[in-house]
Amino acid sequence: PFILLRFIILLICTFYLFLICLPLWIYYCNYVTMFCVCALEGRRNALQDYQKSDGIQLVVVSPDSSLLTKSRKLSVTKCAKTCSRGKRLPFTCRAFLYDHRSRKCQWLSFDRNSPGAQIHQNVYYDLYQKKDYVRECIVGTGENYRGWRSVTVSGILCQAWASPIPHEHTYHPKRYKKKDLRGNYCRNPDNSTIGPWCFTTDPRPHLRHQECGIPQCSQGRLCARIYLCMRTFILK
Repeated sequence: PFILLRFIILLICTFYLFLICLPLWIYYCNYVTMFCVCALEGRRNALQDYQKSDGIQLVVVSPDSSLLTKSRKLSVTKCAKTCSRGKRLPFTCRAFLYDHRSRKCQWLSFDRNSPGAQIHQNVYYDLYQKKDYVRECIVGTGENYRGWRSVTVSGILCQAWASPIPHEHTYHPKRYKKKDLRGNYCRNPDNSTIGPWCFTTDPRPHLRHQECGIPQCSQGRLCARIYLCMRTFILK
């Protein structure tokens, strides 16, 4: 009986020790994962956020005052970093051109899909467009999605964000300037878990807003890197 009692006490102690250590282990794993992701992000090339088109020059063909540019002589990597950070630019940078002859960078407030912009073949130029603006897939909740989809998952045309018809709302472009609420494109201004959405042009109350059904981008490479980091820091 005494041996059995000791065994039961040992089991109880082991169980409580497990309950105490488990949250600490989970916290440690999460911390290491975040550390790995941050370390990888810190070492990644700034150009990875851009879609490159060789021998392409983007030219403004209409007198649209919203199509802004700014030029400076820089390396292509520094040009990409400036466009991503946007601190030294008077507009939101969506893309940039790089001239190999003059080693000059031209930041653009528009991309190849913008009205008033036209593509020209030019072997001396490369066009770099932010992936968030040209890809038709999302990462995570799609809060940074800046694509051109304007219909919901069921095929209903989206209502313009600046319009109160047929549904009144508070998500006005001037109020949420950093959310890129242009036209009637699908966006995720509230970081909803359903992904990018929009108010619909259907006046029925139960169809006031709807998700756009934009698919997730492949995250296989990132997951593999996180796994390698976890294995390196935890299993050693």
